Amino acid sequence: MKLFEEKDPGVLEQLERRDPAFHARFVQAHEENETSLSDVQAAIDERGISADIRYRAERESTQNFDLIVSVGGDGTLLDVSHAVLDRPLMGVNSSVLSVGHFCATDARGFGAALDRWLLGSASETPMNRLEVCVNGVAHPTPVLNEVLFAHSCPAATSRYTITVGDEAEDHKSSGVWIATGAGSTAAIRSAGGALMHPADPRIQFVVREPYRWGETPLMLDRGISESPLYLTCKMRAAALYLDGHREQLELTLGDRFSVDRHASPLRLVGFRHLRTQAPRTAGVRV
Repeated sequence: MKLFEEKDPGVLEQLERRDPAFHARFVQAHEENETSLSDVQAAIDERGISADIRYRAERESTQNFDLIVSVGGDGTLLDVSHAVLDRPLMGVNSSVLSVGHFCATDARGFGAALDRWLLGSASETPMNRLEVCVNGVAHPTPVLNEVLFAHSCPAATSRYTITVGDEAEDHKSSGVWIATGAGSTAAIRSAGGALMHPADPRIQFVVREPYRWGETPLMLDRGISESPLYLTCKMRAAALYLDGHREQLELTLGDRFSVDRHASPLRLVGFRHLRTQAPRTAGVRV
């Protein structure tokens, strides 16, 4: 809230005039988030545990900590997970208006959840992640949900060659979603993808709005693969978007990248899922 007021002092007043209902929800979410942060801090202090409080976008090492706690919704947890390699991560949903699919508890239940973790009775789910390599160089960010490959301009056609296993195709489309099992309920699902078990080690891909020419059907417009995906960029201005819009890798003509299973799954504490597992067949079409 303070950040909005500093950048544009009149933006909240304008929002309240134009859309009072949205403004009310915005303020409610902010107030609930502030209360949740205070409640989480209090629970930690009551147990005599030392903690370092950081903003979600900070990428300092987390290796010196026994437990990482994100307070927010799934977006906050995604941001935090990018800085976590082998430490356990617990998500705390800060508002009833936030999506907390990955979260173990809300702020009111955090004390009890923390006690379970301290006693060693909290569940821990290894969540497979993706590693992106561009021109043979691995990018340091582990991807929990999905990678989007597309032209830098949303209205432009994406041109590329995609290779999965022994198959390769030239495509024109709006881009490609590439997701983990954990990410199969997110954007790729809206694009027509299949639900997968979050622990499924395979990689799902769905081509967005593929351009089809002639009578030959595309073979690689979607699928679930046990092997890495390789794509060659045939655009002057393209990008990879890692778990949303905040982290982007710019690509140009001739760049080649791969997407494979990351060596370090995320150790997610208290995760509860209700998904149906996709068929365990390599290269199955969805």
